[in-house]
Amino acid sequence: MNHIHTLTAEQVARTAAVLSHPGLIRLVSEIDDNGPVERHMLQRIVADLTRHQIRHAIKTGRDHDLIRAGHHATPCYLLTDRGADLAEVYDQAARWARTHNYPAANSDFVTRVQHTLTLLGHELVHAALAGAENDTYTAARVVDAGLLPDTETVLALHRPWAALSRWVRANPSALPATARCPFTTAASDMECAA
Repeated sequence: MNHIHTLTAEQVARTAAVLSHPGLIRLVSEIDDNGPVERHMLQRIVADLTRHQIRHAIKTGRDHDLIRAGHHATPCYLLTDRGADLAEVYDQAARWARTHNYPAANSDFVTRVQHTLTLLGHELVHAALAGAENDTYTAARVVDAGLLPDTETVLALHRPWAALSRWVRANPSALPATARCPFTTAASDMECAA
């Protein structure tokens, strides 16, 4: 089993790119909030998404073991444990964004999640969050770069950062292959060399 002791900004950014697809956010969140979604009802439930976005969300969800097909009264989509844990990451990201009006006060759930995950992958933000929990010096660098308005807002990102970090550590196979190296264990060094 591979262990990721520290996540790089590149790993977070690449993982965030995979997890930030609007259809995936909507599908995982919808199932988390309302339970299994019947296949024939999916287009109605996420009516603002195109068929292509829905197909991409289902494929990505299945590829990363976030959703699975199941049966209740009719064929449906269910969250796996990994998918349920990802829903918590999405909730933490959206909660932080809503509290701090990020990226704007009137942003919707998907936009909040996307922008927060992208922000977590920014090199300066990563530096501020990967170190000590109250590192005001590196938080000030994020503010100086114009990414966030104040150090309190930067430091408040620790909750979504911790949720994403826990999820990635528990699910290292979710990291895109190009973002998996370098790991810190000998077994994974051999995997990277293969």
